[in-house]
Amino acid sequence: MQKRLVLIAGSLLLAACAASDNYAELIARSTPASAALKAQIVAGAEALIYDPSSIRGAEISNVATLPDGLQGVCVRADSKNVEGRYIGRHSIGIPIRDGKIDGGTLDHAICNREDVHWQPFPELENLPKK
Repeated sequence: MQKRLVLIAGSLLLAACAASDNYAELIARSTPASAALKAQIVAGAEALIYDPSSIRGAEISNVATLPDGLQGVCVRADSKNVEGRYIGRHSIGIPIRDGKIDGGTLDHAICNREDVHWQPFPELENLPKK
C-alpha cells in the first residue's frame, strides 16, 4: 500500500512539474535575434564590460515572446575582470520592451535551460579595447 501511495504521489508531482513549465512552449516558438537587437546588445556591452575586447565564447539565444508582448533573450560569454582574469562563462537574461533592452539579470535561470536555442555571437567578440 505504501509503495502504491509513493508511486501515485510521484506521478502527480511529475505531472504538476510538466504542467507548470510555461516556458517550454515559448522557447520552442522563439526566433533568432535581429541584427538591430544584436547591435543594441553590443553597444550595451561596450558600455558595461570592463574589457570588451576580452569577450570570448559569446553566444546569443533565440528571442522568446511572452503572451503580454514582453520579449526576452539570453547572452552568454566569458570576459576579463578588473584584475585581468577571465571570470568564467556567465549568462545574462535580457528583457526587451517595445524593441529596446530593458535591463538584465546575471545568470537568469531560464538561460540555463537545456531547451534554449543558442547561436554564435561573433559581433560581441570583436569589440575594441577601451
